[in-house]
Amino acid sequence: MADSNGLYRIEEFPEIFVDACLRDSEGQFMFLSIYGRDGSIMQFIAAMELGGQERGVQRFHLVNAAGERHQVDVGGTDRLTKHAGRLPRQNLFGPLSQMWVFDKRLQQPDRANRIAWVLHQEAGAKASFDGGPVTKVTLQDRVWKTIVGLSPVALLDHWRQPLLTWCENKRATQALGDAIYPAIGPVQAVRVSLTEHFVGFIKDGVKNRTLTL
Repeated sequence: MADSNGLYRIEEFPEIFVDACLRDSEGQFMFLSIYGRDGSIMQFIAAMELGGQERGVQRFHLVNAAGERHQVDVGGTDRLTKHAGRLPRQNLFGPLSQMWVFDKRLQQPDRANRIAWVLHQEAGAKASFDGGPVTKVTLQDRVWKTIVGLSPVALLDHWRQPLLTWCENKRATQALGDAIYPAIGPVQAVRVSLTEHFVGFIKDGVKNRTLTL
C-alpha cells in the first residue's frame, strides 16, 4: 500500500517538496516527483550529479508533516532522465516548477529480454506519466497491455485473468516498493519479466484446455 501522507520535504534541501517517490529493494530511487523554484531544483539536481564529490549528495531524506522520515539513495545519475513542467502562476505557493526524475528503464522496454516497467498514477493524480490526460485505466489494464506487447506468442483477451494470476504467483510481475522501502505518493510501478516458463504455461494451458481458443 502506497504511503500517501501529502507532501514531503527533502530534509537536506528544505525548499524542495516531493509528492511521489519509488525506490527499489536497495533503497535507490527509481522515480521522484519534486516541486520547487527553478534555482532550488537545479541546485538539487547538481548535487545529485556531483555524488560523493564536494557539495554533492549520495542520499537524502524525505520528511512529512507528521515527522515520518524516509531515506532515499541516489545511485548513478547516468541512468536517470528528467521531465519538467511548470505550475500555473496563480497558485498558493507562487512560481513553482515540477520535475519528474526517473530511471530510463521505466520508459524504455528491454524487448530482447522481454522486460518492461508499468508506471501508473492512482485516481486523482493531475497528469499521466507521458504528459497526456488521465483516463480511467487501471494498473491491471496497463500490466496486461504490457504483457501482450512483450509476449512472443499471441494472447487472447479471455486469457487475461489466468495469465495475470500466473504472472503474479511466479513473480513475472513485481510491484516496486516493500515494507522497508514503501512507495510514497500516488504513483505505482510494476516490473514485467516474461521468460520461457511463461510461454510453457500457455502451451500447457492450450493443450490441457485450461486456456481455451
